[in-house]
Amino acid sequence: MSRLTMYVAGVAALGAVGLIQSVQGIDLVRIDPLMLVILVALAALTQRMPVFLFRSSAISVSFASVIASYVLFGTGVGVLVSLVQALVNSFTPKRKPLVKAAFNSGSLGTSAFVAGTIYSALSPERGDIAATLGAVALSALGYFLVNTGLTAGVIALSERRSFFEVWRTNYAWMPVNFLATAAQGAALALASQALGVFGVLVFTLPLGVAWYSFRLYMSKSSEVRARNAELQSVNDMLKRTNDRLEESHLSVIGALIGALEAKENARAQQAAQTMTQAVAVAERLGLSDDEIAAIKLGALFHDIGTIGVPESVLRKPGSLDEREWSEVKAHATIGANLLSNVPMLERVRPIVLSHHERYDGTGYPAGLREDQIPLAAQIIAVADAYAAMTAERPYRPAMASKAALKELRANAGTQFNPVVVEAFISTVVGDRRAAHKSEDSKQIFQQALQAIAIRSDGTTEVVNLKV
Repeated sequence: MSRLTMYVAGVAALGAVGLIQSVQGIDLVRIDPLMLVILVALAALTQRMPVFLFRSSAISVSFASVIASYVLFGTGVGVLVSLVQALVNSFTPKRKPLVKAAFNSGSLGTSAFVAGTIYSALSPERGDIAATLGAVALSALGYFLVNTGLTAGVIALSERRSFFEVWRTNYAWMPVNFLATAAQGAALALASQALGVFGVLVFTLPLGVAWYSFRLYMSKSSEVRARNAELQSVNDMLKRTNDRLEESHLSVIGALIGALEAKENARAQQAAQTMTQAVAVAERLGLSDDEIAAIKLGALFHDIGTIGVPESVLRKPGSLDEREWSEVKAHATIGANLLSNVPMLERVRPIVLSHHERYDGTGYPAGLREDQIPLAAQIIAVADAYAAMTAERPYRPAMASKAALKELRANAGTQFNPVVVEAFISTVVGDRRAAHKSEDSKQIFQQALQAIAIRSDGTTEVVNLKV
């Protein structure tokens, strides 16, 4: 036997014990048959129109009839009226399985027995309105805790969720509403004692208002929840779409870099050297890990825009004319635009866009100067210039390292940031492993390429590499 089945059987047994115990104390002399019929009919009618909650439970204002029953006629009658509730509930809104019907009977019967017993123990004098209301409030609290606790328990077991989570979601908001319904039940009883049937009929109107307030609250809550669920669904769909677009753009950019590397191995080696030296300068300047990671990717992507520059212009052995120079200068903007559709590379885009800006403001594409230029772009500009000067070109031979460093220092304060230039020179001069530098650069460059590679399962990641 499952835990759920045992739980339901236990609740049904509790209800049966409460029924047997309470009916023995019924005083037929105290019962007004007409009033009892009215209360039973009211309980059946209100139970026929329950207000459904957020999960697998419902509430009805028939609880007021149960209160009026045990206030007027004792616990036994209150339990019997609660069983009328359970009977109607078995067919509302459709016929329920026997297990559910047994649980509801046990739950409602046990709740009514506990509430009636609490009220009887307080035994207020007839006509003492304050004492009656106090006793009703405490008995209603007992009913509420038992009824919602038993129901939350069966939901928690059936859905394998936390009891307290279920109770908090479905019932934590209800105590005030429940006590208001209890007050209606007390009013029914007091009106019956004072005015008879006429009093009961008068106080059914507030009971109808209470039912309507429950229904209106749940209708609005359900509407809000439905809208929230719809918005969440749309957000999830947009996120999935954005992720797919981002993966697609990264895939394209990775392919472009691979194409550049395959087409011109010398340019790939220069990019690797630029990345290695730029990272070394960033570390010497004390930049954070996030800033260093951005420099690695910036150095990787800084010349990606050259894919849009004609090969004849890039390889031209002589000087460029004005049109050709405009095409070369466009590569910074082209590269930044390629990255603009990849949110995870947003921090790299300004570096790619401004790596040809000059410290004195005469660079391109925006003519930024000094601190307007991202520091990462200033570092990459120095490292890239050194790599370009020390590499062979179709229109000139490679420059010696000392001469290249001298040229960097000569342009400090105009083309380059003087602080960055000195840090770069110190890094190059102090490097006693120059013989292994090329191999180290290639290794780091390959790691950076892998950082934007598409995995075999179709997902993409940008790795925060450590040098």
